[in-house]
Amino acid sequence: MIKNFLFGKPNPSSPPVKRRIRILAIDDNEEFRRILKDTLDETKFEVITMGGPVKALELYAREKHNIDVVLLDYFMPHLDGVKTLEWLRKLDPQVKILLCSGADALLLRRIVAECHADGYVQKPFSPLELRAQIEEAINKLGITT
Repeated sequence: MIKNFLFGKPNPSSPPVKRRIRILAIDDNEEFRRILKDTLDETKFEVITMGGPVKALELYAREKHNIDVVLLDYFMPHLDGVKTLEWLRKLDPQVKILLCSGADALLLRRIVAECHADGYVQKPFSPLELRAQIEEAINKLGITT
């Protein structure tokens, strides 16, 4: 047992450590970011929030291997969700992106299809609805801990 500890070999009796799914949430609405973090940080998710796409793109470029999914607001000033999505895909063609919007669900599904996002989260929602929508979308993407 001590030999395994000293030489870094796994202890077969130790359960595997699960890491939380890391979400980069990009949304210009500060209240939404706070609710998102408060709702999801207590669960199997770790949420990093950014208020603007430019800083978020810089962060993603540095940390893309540590981020599992991006939750991206569709309507933002300066650089909208579609342009941000295009930049994210240039940084990482395999990035998993969920659009988030209060647009009509039918319109939002069309936007997701047109810009090749991986799914969407519909606003407005309660904390329970938010968690359920995020978990459903992430399960569809096959992201696991």
